[in-house]
Amino acid sequence: MKRSLKTLVVLALAAAMTVSSAVPSLAIGGPLAGKKTETKEEEVKYEFKSGETVISMGAEAAGILKALGKAASTFERDSCAYQGKNKVYTYKGFELCTYPVNKKDCVESVYIFDASVSTPEGIKIGSTKKEVLAAYGDAYNADEAKFGTYAYTAGNTQLKVYTTKDVVDAIEYIVIPEK
Repeated sequence: MKRSLKTLVVLALAAAMTVSSAVPSLAIGGPLAGKKTETKEEEVKYEFKSGETVISMGAEAAGILKALGKAASTFERDSCAYQGKNKVYTYKGFELCTYPVNKKDCVESVYIFDASVSTPEGIKIGSTKKEVLAAYGDAYNADEAKFGTYAYTAGNTQLKVYTTKDVVDAIEYIVIPEK
């Protein structure tokens, strides 16, 4: 019962945020003013944000990498799961990994490894388990939580928050491949 209520609250908040983001355009005579718009329910998913760049798991990487700018370091390795090379780009506080799909690189994961970077919900290295639960709720994988990993799934993304002694020590966004 609690899980259903929390799910409804999360969906209601997501819907409210979607509506509130359109309201300023209408109020100030923006491009949507006076036009009838249809809203379709957006899929709830986890996305990482670096500055103004939104990074969605499974998205084509070329535009994202261009927006992020030059990486501090890069690394390539043969892919175990796909034909081609996985690539790892290291930026301040996080790594972005790609995988090849149809001759294009797509975002496979983002790994946050220091406290200079946080999730859009404000969770970072050093946050507490209590803060993680307040931000993401209790719909995590209970089996992994026994080992200090709080794994949340939404859309095509799994968000894993790794803890030691109830303090966050790493955060990872991972694509869930299509079957």
